[in-house]
Amino acid sequence: MAKSAVEFFSYTEKDFHFQVQCNNEDSNFDILLKRKWAKAEEDNLLRYSVKVQQTKVVEGKYGFYAQLNIERATLRRRPDDITSMIQPFDSEKFNFMKIPQNEILFNIGNCDENDIIAVNVSPILWGHSLFVSKCTSGLPQQATLHSFKKAIELVLLSNSENMRVLFNSLCANASVNHLHWHFYYLNHRMLLESISLEYFIGSVYILHDFPAKGFCIKFSSFDYQDINKYASYAYKIVSCLQENQIAHNIYITRSKTDKDKDIFDDIRIYIWARKPSYGIKNTNDFIIAACELFGHLPIRSQEAYESMHEQYISEYLNDNTNDAFLSAQKLIEEILSQNVENKNDLTLS
Repeated sequence: MAKSAVEFFSYTEKDFHFQVQCNNEDSNFDILLKRKWAKAEEDNLLRYSVKVQQTKVVEGKYGFYAQLNIERATLRRRPDDITSMIQPFDSEKFNFMKIPQNEILFNIGNCDENDIIAVNVSPILWGHSLFVSKCTSGLPQQATLHSFKKAIELVLLSNSENMRVLFNSLCANASVNHLHWHFYYLNHRMLLESISLEYFIGSVYILHDFPAKGFCIKFSSFDYQDINKYASYAYKIVSCLQENQIAHNIYITRSKTDKDKDIFDDIRIYIWARKPSYGIKNTNDFIIAACELFGHLPIRSQEAYESMHEQYISEYLNDNTNDAFLSAQKLIEEILSQNVENKNDLTLS
């Protein structure tokens, strides 16, 4: 594929939206993404439609948001057989260099980096897309600092409070061993946008009062608009998990510093260490990946959707995160204990 054949979206920090309100007008990024995604839908690139789906809020204090999506289980591409956190990229297997050119919506940022936005042909929600970092470099599904910063920038490029960006590591229900992030518009208010957090160490907080125990880094903990330090600090946590081969999921969301106000003036990065999942992931019913840990539950069978209740979900989330959280907590504390006084002294490289 020639780069010139793909539209290029260029941006600077002037295009970032550090504060958004509900029902804002679309940004240039939103307009382009939605136009390209609608064209992909019109051209029948999707394996199924996500326009008509059943959704419900599961009764209880956590407000789990369940969404019935049967066709994602039956019609999606067969996931990779993942056996290790350090599994190398395999060019013979499916990867994003093999997708048709019309699935590539546009190139984003610096075209020399070959960062692309592609439509997810097996979407969770309308607009569900993929950010593939340095696509032709053939990087395995291990988050890089460059991709982490770009993931945060995707949130800021949108003028919507509903933009979410997520990452599933190897052995954490990633479907493809080729570096990529998911993003979509989740038009529903979620508990983890404003839930109280427990201070841990440095600029890290703990998501404690929730079944999926994890870590959170807030943009408001850093010098205003310093994306480099924010990305570098969050990446230090993820790098710790990668180096110790601890499976993990990441979810980036807009949030509020004051939950009683209408302004989304903060960003939260949630990072969960979790029980590893090996082999070809089960695509039926309910699996644990980033959006599920956040409380957004794509359900893949009518029976499971009808019978889903908070106690079951809570036990499932806790079982997949509790032990790994305790192990990761010790490692992260050890790494960050030397940086408490200079908690933001990290630079993007």
